[in-house]
Amino acid sequence: MSEDVCCKTVACEGCPALVAIDERRRFIVTLRHGKVLGSDRGVLRHDDVIGRPYGSWVKLSSGVYAVILQPRLIDYIERGFKRKSQVIYPKDHGIIIMLLDLKPGMRVLEIGVGSGFTTAVLARIVGPNGHVYSYEIRRDMAEVARRNIEAAGLADRVTLRVRDARDGVDERGLDAAVVDMPDPWAVLHVLEEALTPGAPVVFFLPAINQVQRLLGALELRRCWAETRVLEVLLREYEARADALRPRTTMIAHTGYLVFSRLTLRREA
Repeated sequence: MSEDVCCKTVACEGCPALVAIDERRRFIVTLRHGKVLGSDRGVLRHDDVIGRPYGSWVKLSSGVYAVILQPRLIDYIERGFKRKSQVIYPKDHGIIIMLLDLKPGMRVLEIGVGSGFTTAVLARIVGPNGHVYSYEIRRDMAEVARRNIEAAGLADRVTLRVRDARDGVDERGLDAAVVDMPDPWAVLHVLEEALTPGAPVVFFLPAINQVQRLLGALELRRCWAETRVLEVLLREYEARADALRPRTTMIAHTGYLVFSRLTLRREA
């Protein structure tokens, strides 16, 4: 059942639960009678959780407490999803959502799925009345992505195709696109056929030489405008009232975002 139609406030048999012991020990489990969760801070019996409201504190075998919460999408991304490749991080997802002006009901193209992290974000935003059409050339990647999307309860709004998008896509009249592949200039003609005029696209690229080549290709095609290049850096702080300071490590460069909008072709 999709998360949007599952509005339970009680952790029940078969429900997902985030077990948060501390910052380093956060686990997503599917609750089953008779099962246990083991950790270096103690054991938690699923039976001690089932039937409790989300937000309850439960004592482990060691006497340490854990809080039981309903998992958010970012919990799946940070703790629950399997990862077979480099992924786009939540810090980049936020600006991607804004640049694409994503909203419920939109039909979005994704080229380059990887482990499905971005697929899940797009699917969450477009809602049950929207749809994400995702193309991944590697079958092993696609299978990991499929399992992750199913774990988040979003499979009903994603069509995942194992195919090289350079050869074309099936859909037409789409509202937006995300492209995460090493040679995005090879699918510009595909985007121009699949998207409506004015549709926004975000390309994710790890290296600046790729950005330069993409910018040149966009200019040559004469049907792209409003192009921007961005990089998002994130610094988190230690959430301690007695010692508030930046964390010693931060997520700095993960990739460059190139934004552009498809237009009608202008004359040379």
